Amino acid sequence: MTEAAGAVIGINFGHSYSSIACINQHGRADVIANEDGERQLATRIAFNGDQVYLANQATPQLIRNAPNVIDNFVNLLGRSYSDLKEDEKKRTSAAVIDVNGTPGFKVEIDGKETTLTVHDVAVRFLRSLFLTAKDFLSGVPIAGAVLSVPQWFPEAQIAALKKAAEEAGLIVFQVVPASAAALAAYGLTAPRGHGELPAHPDGVEGVPYRAGQELDRNVVVVDMGGSSTDVTVFSCRAGLYTTLAYLHDSTVGGSALDAALVQFFAKEFTKKTKVTIADTDKRAWAKLRNEAEFTKRALSASNSATCSVESLAEGIDFTGSVNRMRFDMLAGSAYGKVVAGIEKVLKEAGLEACQIDEVVLSGGSARLSGLADRLTGLFGDAEENGAHITASIDADQVIARGCAIQAQVVAAAPEGSKESEYIRNVPAAPVASVSDLKVPTTSAPLGLILTDKTFVTLIPANTPFPIRRSYRFPVAKGASEVAFTLDEGVDEIKVETVQPDEEDLDEDDEPMEPEQIKTAVTKAAGKKIAAFTVPTPAKGVKKVELEITLTKPGSLTVEAKEQGAAESVKLAL
Repeated sequence: MTEAAGAVIGINFGHSYSSIACINQHGRADVIANEDGERQLATRIAFNGDQVYLANQATPQLIRNAPNVIDNFVNLLGRSYSDLKEDEKKRTSAAVIDVNGTPGFKVEIDGKETTLTVHDVAVRFLRSLFLTAKDFLSGVPIAGAVLSVPQWFPEAQIAALKKAAEEAGLIVFQVVPASAAALAAYGLTAPRGHGELPAHPDGVEGVPYRAGQELDRNVVVVDMGGSSTDVTVFSCRAGLYTTLAYLHDSTVGGSALDAALVQFFAKEFTKKTKVTIADTDKRAWAKLRNEAEFTKRALSASNSATCSVESLAEGIDFTGSVNRMRFDMLAGSAYGKVVAGIEKVLKEAGLEACQIDEVVLSGGSARLSGLADRLTGLFGDAEENGAHITASIDADQVIARGCAIQAQVVAAAPEGSKESEYIRNVPAAPVASVSDLKVPTTSAPLGLILTDKTFVTLIPANTPFPIRRSYRFPVAKGASEVAFTLDEGVDEIKVETVQPDEEDLDEDDEPMEPEQIKTAVTKAAGKKIAAFTVPTPAKGVKKVELEITLTKPGSLTVEAKEQGAAESVKLAL
């Protein structure tokens, strides 16, 4: 945007970490760095005397000043204290207390005991993000922002977040689900300009999309954040995203991986020094947790990493190392939970793993190669007709970037227009509770039956109305007409049992079980919708254009003609 109009920003306000993105001069979304050059900002505030520490500067305070550190507060917004579970109240930082029925914290600020509600804390932190963006943009006014929320946030929590953001000085364009923001960052299935089909976002480094699947893809977003994992199944149709199923698991996240590393290094410390870290030594455990998190991040980029802590226990320094293979063994239980969650949400969506075309990774812990390996094991390899594992955008940054792109879309709508008002007021609450978001979709595929009885899908199931698709079909040389048969399709799973090769087994090896290979196929349902022919008398005609329009369920219009011809064959059903 121009300086006169103002800039737009996207904010990923995460429970553990937050980030801010803006649109750069080239029209692409970039994540903003704060004055310390950091792009991933811990969602944390600490108080020490008259000093206030924000984001990553607050993390060291967990070692010596934990009762005055406030973190893990985002998911408490808009809730009553009585609704909180006991494990949500337990923490090594400032304890959650009841402040007139709402969650709050009691900390010491400048020598005085001070009570802050969750709303107060959120306003303080969001204001710091707003100021970071203003500093980065060097005086360019900020016209508005789009914020992300977990998909499970109810309307009351979304309203509480929006209120806190506005009190912090932000103009909130829209609040969007984090998983949808990840899709927006990649622009999955969105047509390009000049009629070009979308390509895989990983570019030349990625496996190309299979023909016919560029605009229509079933996508799973795996968001493995600091404290939880969210899995969402989407049908992505020409840039429109429909949620098919969703799962939130608060038992597995980056903190679970950190805990596994902490226990590993604690045992290593005891093995080397014969000193056991006492359960009551909170400072030692805090030191180890902080360093273990850095070690985990390092393992996402290298095959091994070290963990060094000065004066860990009884004045003894510790330095240990771990390789990626060992870490994957430690994280195996957490990875297993993620895979189990994916299988559960696929079942809820009525899909098999072989019907998923793409898996998008978001959240810092999703960058770990061990998780990607598990996902490839579930969905297959893209080079062998499996799902694409898409992670070319830093998983820490993808949600903020998607929010910035959505902010740009909202800002482009004319001020005061119906489009602008609708976009800004569409709630981000779960679809089941918002009637405005219950957009009808096709219940079954629609396609053509070819002369060899093969079914070709034109419009897949779960495509939102209204729909318009155009296709061009080749004309056989010398043909005077082209016949079309429209039929409804049915999605099926083809199961092939492959027997193991006994020649590869040694005498002592146990017999191998047969392998089942599942493949997604679409067949004609035998419910002929229409049959028609298109005359092609003109010489040199090479293609026939077919346009299908569905304005609502039960309403179908088909128009077919020679390429470039004025006259056409029309059907209205």
